Amino acid sequence: MALHPDTRRILEALRDQGFPPLESVGVPRLRHLMNRLQQAQGEPEAVAHIVETQVPGPAGALPVRVYRPAPRPGPRPLIVFFHGGGWVSGGIELVDPALRRLANATGAVVASVGYRLAPETRFPGPLQDAHAALCALAGRASELGADPHTLVVAGESAGANLAAAVCRMAADGDGPRIALQLLVCPPLAPARDSPYASYRHNADGYLNTRAAMGYFWDQYVPDPVLARDPLAAPLLATDVCGLPPALVLVAGLDPLCDEGEAYAHRLREAGVPARSVRVDGALHIFFLLPRLAAFESVLPDIVDALADSAPPHAPEGSPA
Repeated sequence: MALHPDTRRILEALRDQGFPPLESVGVPRLRHLMNRLQQAQGEPEAVAHIVETQVPGPAGALPVRVYRPAPRPGPRPLIVFFHGGGWVSGGIELVDPALRRLANATGAVVASVGYRLAPETRFPGPLQDAHAALCALAGRASELGADPHTLVVAGESAGANLAAAVCRMAADGDGPRIALQLLVCPPLAPARDSPYASYRHNADGYLNTRAAMGYFWDQYVPDPVLARDPLAAPLLATDVCGLPPALVLVAGLDPLCDEGEAYAHRLREAGVPARSVRVDGALHIFFLLPRLAAFESVLPDIVDALADSAPPHAPEGSPA
């Protein structure tokens, strides 16, 4: 597969900086590397209103940053977003530039949630945080300026795993009605012995590697039996009926590419509206770099999915 020029520049810059293999550095160093990635994201664009708040979690308050773009006609969805970082790193700051761009481009209110990280907190702790935050924010949608009838759950990388899992919990009756799940480069099944071809074709050389994914899964769910729980690995669920409609965005140079597409396919087979979009020549981290063409290329798909998720009875003129 030909590299997109942006991808080539990113890989060359990482090589010139001596960026190490992610699985080789240990958790403290990995968290430091995520800070370096944040520095490469560029100047974030302005958003009309940003609110720092908290919601109660099972082990204490969870931080939430809410992005409210300039008012526009019609109701505004509430997107509850979970950051990536392999379940071991990342945070609200990591996705700040991307979510500013997402809010401005879609007109949605975006709530970015922080959660406890592995290995200090392993599965199901981060998922319990995500679920608690979703339930709390759903109850505050009107207060946050969003339409309470259009709740979207979203995430990038490990956060997309949490998003898919909380959608399953909600579909099983443990949570609010979710109109759409938006999953960006989701890890949905254990990395060890993955049957998907993209784990072979993209095993090395593109920042997120097969070895890195194995390391991340081992930090989040070290027990191989527990790692097959559908709340840890949503793709392994025996039944996906009743889940919310989905838009799954995958990167062509990511080991996770094929399993994201497989998840969308399984949903469609079960009668759930689902679409996958592959960004050819893009890296796993493309969503974290909103100034690049790969990010911009998926915005129309997100806008369309949000429009499709709005119920016809949604009230007009949500608060600004």
